[in-house]
Amino acid sequence: MRTAWIDPVGGIAGDMLVGALIDAGADVDQMLAEVQKLGVPGWSARVERVWRGPFHAVRFVVELEEGAPAHDHDHAHGGHDHGHEHVAAGPPAERWRATSRRWVDIRELLESSGLSPRVKERAVATFAALAMAEGRVHGMAPEEVTFHEVGAVDSIVDVVAACVALELLGVDEVVVGVLPLGGGHTLGAHGWIPLPAPATIALLRGLDVEGRDVRGETVTPTGAALVGALARSGPLPAMRIECSGVGAGTWDPSGHPNVVRVVIGSGSAGSLTQVAELQAQVDSLHPELVPPLLEALLQAGAIDVFVAQGVMKKGRPGWSLSVLAPPELRLAVGDVLLRHGRTLGYRWHLAEREVLARSCEAVATPWGAVNVKLGSRGGEVLHCAPEYEDCAAISLKAGVPVGEVVAAALAGWFRGRG
Repeated sequence: MRTAWIDPVGGIAGDMLVGALIDAGADVDQMLAEVQKLGVPGWSARVERVWRGPFHAVRFVVELEEGAPAHDHDHAHGGHDHGHEHVAAGPPAERWRATSRRWVDIRELLESSGLSPRVKERAVATFAALAMAEGRVHGMAPEEVTFHEVGAVDSIVDVVAACVALELLGVDEVVVGVLPLGGGHTLGAHGWIPLPAPATIALLRGLDVEGRDVRGETVTPTGAALVGALARSGPLPAMRIECSGVGAGTWDPSGHPNVVRVVIGSGSAGSLTQVAELQAQVDSLHPELVPPLLEALLQAGAIDVFVAQGVMKKGRPGWSLSVLAPPELRLAVGDVLLRHGRTLGYRWHLAEREVLARSCEAVATPWGAVNVKLGSRGGEVLHCAPEYEDCAAISLKAGVPVGEVVAAALAGWFRGRG
């Protein structure tokens, strides 16, 4: 797995993230060639090196044809038009020169393009997150939302370019650090709105943020949509660092460097994932009901289940239950725990989980082949274990102790490694 960690030093905007990914090694010509597959006319892009405080950074600039409207990338002072009128109409070339587009039109544009499946998936997810956030703020269905600032050509290019750059760098997982949020107000289609903008707040649900003593917008809707749809919060993961980059925003304040950093790495630390851990103590579950509870939890998608006996309040014997599940299945697994576990509630939290890469090799023994499970990290095998069910079946058939079959399988595997 290859992971990109985003460090929002001064905040994040779409063009800033693209600049950081270019600085990390994403090929500009390849990236732009892919973005051109959108078929959107009237734009070009350039890359420039700039200083932002102590950082030498890459700035990604989308330039439109003369007279074509664009949104302001200056994410400290740019205004935001979150209204829902003046929908673009007319011939396709003219429609894509407008600033206001419906979410359904952008989705159609992305899905009908020649972009790769994962780029399409990430770009659609980004705009879908934005449509849901805008719909929540304005009390309408996502399909009814019309984008203004983020519907401009340069914003569409920023989002797709970021998704293409992630693909060119082979990024599988995105993690983002604590996002700094400034304050103040900006003028939008509905009048003065507070910063962070309501849609930005909605997009950052589930991510870690902190307030900064900065007057202005440090996280733009485009930047919030990208991390809200594609990333999870967390510190720099354990990894073997392979490359890094710094992207610059338009604004160059004196008080802090307006940059975002990316650090990309993989492999050597194992596979890092996030899991939900559910815990409960139960003193009214009959022992005969424990095995079916464990089976039901696993059927619901639990990764692992642990049960320990203990003494509960009032001296009653009981059970301590701990369940690991993918975050997206937490509610389904929790429902099983409530229904079948005879508990009135459970605690849960998100946790980082590091696992070794797993594989399996068939090894010959005097009585037949046994599958040996391997756990490796960075190409180094750290653990090997014969599959118990294979060993038990051979033991029963050949009439030899299970331990002897296990020992033969391990010996065979080590011989095979020379």
